Amino acid sequence: MHDSTGLHALSSPAVNTFPYVKKRIEVIGERQVELKPIEVAIDEMKARTAELTKLCSSQEVDMIQLQLKLQGCVSVQVNAGPMAYARAFLDESKSNSSGSKKAKELKEVFRRFVEACSMALDINERIIKEDQFEYHEGLKSNFRDMVKELSDIIHEQVT
Repeated sequence: MHDSTGLHALSSPAVNTFPYVKKRIEVIGERQVELKPIEVAIDEMKARTAELTKLCSSQEVDMIQLQLKLQGCVSVQVNAGPMAYARAFLDESKSNSSGSKKAKELKEVFRRFVEACSMALDINERIIKEDQFEYHEGLKSNFRDMVKELSDIIHEQVT
């Protein structure tokens, strides 16, 4: 269909969602969702797990990005987030919701998170240069500490 200027006219406007490459698109609706704190923890841990998994599964692993993500996941000095979530929502001595459906979901998310961290450490070990051996050993040590604490919190061995 052509308009009087000779340009193509679309029969219906294209619908785009954020994020989008154009700076402005029409907002046709808005939705707000209130999340409970444990739901925020679940979403955050799923996102961390997905990021690590994606980095590990790419054809050319970006060693720097992988190491930054790993450090953010296993090094308490950098980011206490994962273990803070575990202490807050899965520690039976501090919470009475540890048997809830959401707590069980968070435990499962943590199991997948530990698997993703382990896979990332294996890949990192294969691609590091000789001068990064000590750094890698530090990541592994932090990972073991995190897994031990997590296992103590949820009263089961996380592998």
